[in-house]
Amino acid sequence: MHEFTNKTVVITGAASGLGLAMAQAFQREGMRVVLGDLPGPALDAAGISLAAMGGEVLTIAVDVADLASVEALACQVDAIGGADIVCNNAGITGDRPRNSWEHDIGNWQRVLGVNLMGVVHGLHSFVPRLLRQGRAAHIVNTASMGGLMALPFIAPYVAAKSAVVALSESLCNELAIEGADIGVSVLCPGLVPTGLTGPGRDHHLSRVAEPSAAALAFQYRAQDALEHAVLSAEDVAQTVLAAIRENQFYVLSHEGSLALAGQRWQRLVEQYPSGVKP
Repeated sequence: MHEFTNKTVVITGAASGLGLAMAQAFQREGMRVVLGDLPGPALDAAGISLAAMGGEVLTIAVDVADLASVEALACQVDAIGGADIVCNNAGITGDRPRNSWEHDIGNWQRVLGVNLMGVVHGLHSFVPRLLRQGRAAHIVNTASMGGLMALPFIAPYVAAKSAVVALSESLCNELAIEGADIGVSVLCPGLVPTGLTGPGRDHHLSRVAEPSAAALAFQYRAQDALEHAVLSAEDVAQTVLAAIRENQFYVLSHEGSLALAGQRWQRLVEQYPSGVKP
């Protein structure tokens, strides 16, 4: 998809952070922007700020962990002609960092409910609509570098984001088999100064520890590689626009990301230098 003007983008987790930065970037391209997030002052303020920039903005309260809520969002988007780009972006890190076996089940359920099932619900509601529309479209699923590399202490987050990467790969293959003109991108950013990486509002649900779980995990696992690789949400949003234009599947926004993601493959090569023997 090369032309964005007069098309509609739906973004979840859009009230702050990366979601809001993407909304601003899309709006500057002349798109109608639908902001989805939990109801509250942050969503209201985001809508007001974008409306002040000009263009058409619609704010819709949605809880991505609730399928009925996401379906209601999709129905409201139907009323304005449907979506052209869908960004399943809402996410949380969850409770403070701790060992995988020490995260309580409620935290597992909450993190998986937003980060993984939120994407599942978005695909369940929007993909059939995009197929019926029969026009070019694009889906962006926000994962994380935590979906491509091992990070300690935030197992629910890493498990969810790894699943989003795999889900997106399956989706991309399935749409290709269908012959659908629907592109898929999976966004795997490193550290971005948002509610997920510092004090303040998480870009979907709650306040996070200070410093955040995601920041601590990245620092523990890859401090040297990431020391000079912190990008702004606005920078990452521009990377997303370019990825959609180029129909790029993997979207790595930070310098050093490929080397970090390759560490898993390197471990496999080191363990099986001559291949797997029967």
